[in-house]
Amino acid sequence: MSAFAGAPEGAQAEQTKAQEEAGAPDNPAAPGTARLVFPLESQYRIGIEDVLLISVWRDLDLTREVPVRPDGKISLPLLQDVVAAGKTPAELGQELQTRFKEFLSNPSVTVIVREVNSIKLYVLGEVAHPGPVTVRSKIRLLQVISMAGGVTQFGGKNGVVIYRTTPAGERVIEVSYKDIVSGKRPGDNLVLEPGDTVVVR
Repeated sequence: MSAFAGAPEGAQAEQTKAQEEAGAPDNPAAPGTARLVFPLESQYRIGIEDVLLISVWRDLDLTREVPVRPDGKISLPLLQDVVAAGKTPAELGQELQTRFKEFLSNPSVTVIVREVNSIKLYVLGEVAHPGPVTVRSKIRLLQVISMAGGVTQFGGKNGVVIYRTTPAGERVIEVSYKDIVSGKRPGDNLVLEPGDTVVVR
C-alpha cells in the first residue's frame, strides 16, 4: 500500500506509467536491488556528488533523483536525511527498504546510480591542464593524461610518478612515459584507482 493510498485508479495508472519511464523495472524489484547506468565494479561505493535515482515500486511520490550532499547524505520524503556515501547501491537499497516498512506495506526499493561524480584523479606537472579529473569508469594512465590535455613539450622526459594511498600507507609508482607510448612497456599503462595523483615530469 502506498503512503498516498486512496488516489483514483486513473491517477494510480499515471503514476505507474511515469515510474516505468523513470527507470523502474516491469516487475517489483528484488529486495535491495541495485543497478548502474554503466558498467562498474559490483562493489562500487557511493560517493559525495554522485546522483542517485531512488525508485520505490508503484509509488511515484517517493521515487526521485537525489544528489549526495557534501555531508554524504541524501534527503527523502518520510525518512528525511539518510547517509548514502560509503555504501554500495545494494546496501543503501536494503536500508531504505527496511526503513520504508514503517510507512509502507511491502515496499520494494531500487537504487540506481545515475551519475558518478565522486571518482576523482589528480594530474599535475607537465600537462596542458593540471588539476582534478572526474572519471566515470576504469581508466588507464595514458587516458587520464589525455583528459588533462596531454603532455607539454617538456613533459614525459623524466617519467611519470603515481602517488596512491593504500591501507598499508602511501605507495609511489614510477613508470616511463616514453616506454609506454613507444610500445616498449605497454604494461606500465596502469589502471588508475580513485584518488590517485599523477605527476608528469
